[in-house]
Amino acid sequence: MAASGIRCLSGFALINAPRSVCLKGGTLVTIVEVEGRILRLTNLDKPMWPELNLTKGELLHYFAQMASVVLPHWQDRPMTVVRYPHGVEGPFFYQKNCPSGSPEWIHTFSTGGTNYVLVNDESTLIWMVNQGVIEFHPAEFSAGRPERASYAVIDLDPTHPFGFEAAVEVALQCREILLELGLRGYPKTSGATGVHIYIPLEPQYTFDVTLALAKAVGVMLAKAAPGLVTLERLVKRRQGVYVDYLQNASSRTLVGVYSPRPTPSASVSTPVTWEELTRVHPDEFTVRTLPQRVNAVGDLFAPVLTDRQSLDHLASLLGRS
Repeated sequence: MAASGIRCLSGFALINAPRSVCLKGGTLVTIVEVEGRILRLTNLDKPMWPELNLTKGELLHYFAQMASVVLPHWQDRPMTVVRYPHGVEGPFFYQKNCPSGSPEWIHTFSTGGTNYVLVNDESTLIWMVNQGVIEFHPAEFSAGRPERASYAVIDLDPTHPFGFEAAVEVALQCREILLELGLRGYPKTSGATGVHIYIPLEPQYTFDVTLALAKAVGVMLAKAAPGLVTLERLVKRRQGVYVDYLQNASSRTLVGVYSPRPTPSASVSTPVTWEELTRVHPDEFTVRTLPQRVNAVGDLFAPVLTDRQSLDHLASLLGRS
């Protein structure tokens, strides 16, 4: 990972010659500079994961370490976030609109009456985390091509009592189906019990095409593993690993690669190789451990940025003939 503008001081994430000031009411604010922009960081010692004593400062430091890896994946993608202003044990809320009073240098993209933030640089990333953001959900399209999907996604979501191991079993079957279809998929953990498989595409396909592909793969999986795989949309009737092909609608998002999750372990949605998928557990990849892993193995999701695949040979399968 490239060196960040943030350094760790006294256990907190601080940036280029920080200084702390006390405002009215006793609020301690750390003033820092990121990419030439002034940020005011607050409550760095707030426990975001109280059971782990993992603070907001540590979370900021995680994103500072990971910024050079994360940002290419989130570049120009309208961002939905989940904010936990009092940590993972407190109330949370989803946010799509750029907050009022945001810095003038924040880039946004408006569509459907919503003004989304574009997390295009480290200063924007750090500013958002300082707002109490833990989860990032980037759009499956770029602001430059809002009508075209960047990839198809296969979202494997196990229902109780099925767990991560069942999702892995289905993911491996999915890999074989994709290979038979002449496609390459790239897996990541959801950070919880699921597995997400990304199929990067040439930027020419609409969301009805990617939805049709994901549904077709889901049908093939259900035929290959009856009793293990389900396409049942009604939650109370689901049994097994749900293939949520509807995640390919233009309005839907998945948690972004390298985004933390509000789990007891502070797990992170992490790319893995197909070979290691059967040997790992989501709780291994956390806010505290993932930077070291990425330093060792690199960005395993990098091919998603460059591997542009065609679906033209699948026209009949997708109902486009």
